[in-house]
Amino acid sequence: MIWRVLLGTFSIVLTMVVLGYVAVTEQSRMSSFATAYDARKIEAGAALFEAQCKNCHGANGEGGIGPALNALDLFNGQRMEEIGWNGTVEAYVRNAIAAGRPRYSAAIGDRGQRMPTFGQAYGGPLRDDQIETLVAFVMNWSKAFEGPDGRIPSATATPNPNAAGNDITIELPAGDAARGATLVTACQACHVAGAPTVGPAWETAKAVDGKNIVQHAEERLTDASYTGQATTVDQYLFESIVNPAAFIVPPYEGATWQATVTTMPNNYGATLLKQDVADIIAYLKTIP
Repeated sequence: MIWRVLLGTFSIVLTMVVLGYVAVTEQSRMSSFATAYDARKIEAGAALFEAQCKNCHGANGEGGIGPALNALDLFNGQRMEEIGWNGTVEAYVRNAIAAGRPRYSAAIGDRGQRMPTFGQAYGGPLRDDQIETLVAFVMNWSKAFEGPDGRIPSATATPNPNAAGNDITIELPAGDAARGATLVTACQACHVAGAPTVGPAWETAKAVDGKNIVQHAEERLTDASYTGQATTVDQYLFESIVNPAAFIVPPYEGATWQATVTTMPNNYGATLLKQDVADIIAYLKTIP
């Protein structure tokens, strides 16, 4: 009888010890499980990014046709402030992936292609769980920008080495006229053929003097009234894109130009890549 009591008591004590150990280590085990789960989400997101996103945003999120995602100004909220977004960065990324972007990012300028919808709820190809893995993958880049205190500091602008810049004497890569035609889609709203236009018309057919843009450039480079820095046609077109105020094309001086200057952005040197400018120039030179 006594041994049964002792065995029962021992069993109860052993059970309490085991349960106590499980309780004490539960937080650590759950944390380890959560870490492993998050790692699997990021890994799955990386595969989706490779298949769906890298062609526009770069293999490492460095940017390309679309804006950089592996960037300080995304994770510190600067990019959201520029468009009036009041939510979290994670919600911003999730919404952009699922619903697309009906407007361009402030830092990327007007591009011929906008962010499409990827969430099935918006007509895209990806399920909600797939969207979440992409969000986890993109947000994982934020860790690289955290300071010693674990916080992300305010953005300090770091020039994109691939940005066109404002030095029109640099050597641009070979241009792709077909891609350039796509990039200038938004530009054509102001540079349409015919008069009146907000900016100079590109096409010969309805231009005032019947000359195309290359012929105009050649004439202006030898005109004493030209105040820009270009010495070649390509430089002239480059300058017209990244520094539109360098030379004001007649008859857009005065009041007409004052209205135009608020429309023609003067920051394309920062928002366009060298390849973009090369492609646009290649397209402009094909206009008859």
